[in-house]
Amino acid sequence: MQRKGIIHRELAGLIAGLRHTDTFVISDAGLPLAPDTPVVDLGYRYGQSPFLDVVQTVLNEIVVEHSWVTDKIREVNPTVHTGLRSFGLAPEPIDHDEFKARVRDVKFAVRTGEDTFYANVLLRAGVPFTP
Repeated sequence: MQRKGIIHRELAGLIAGLRHTDTFVISDAGLPLAPDTPVVDLGYRYGQSPFLDVVQTVLNEIVVEHSWVTDKIREVNPTVHTGLRSFGLAPEPIDHDEFKARVRDVKFAVRTGEDTFYANVLLRAGVPFTP
């Protein structure tokens, strides 16, 4: 049995299956997803599990080479925007409709119980190689 890291079997398996340039999204409770998108639903009530906690936990397990957020996050949800930056991400802001369009093509989604607006981040997997 694992001592640390992600112990959610489905989430751990999806993360282990990521390859370079694969994209996935960590979302609030309300982000619309395509019907065929595999979803790990971690929300069990509004506010739980919190978005930033899930993001930090996932980032401890993977290499991210790029990330995106909706351009509305800075003004509508500065706490989440600041939190993402504190984890070492520099998410590129894009139009909200473009964000939702890109989410349609993700490998999987991790839905949290977050109940604040625009608490979503699109992530592209990198590689742990060093030059």
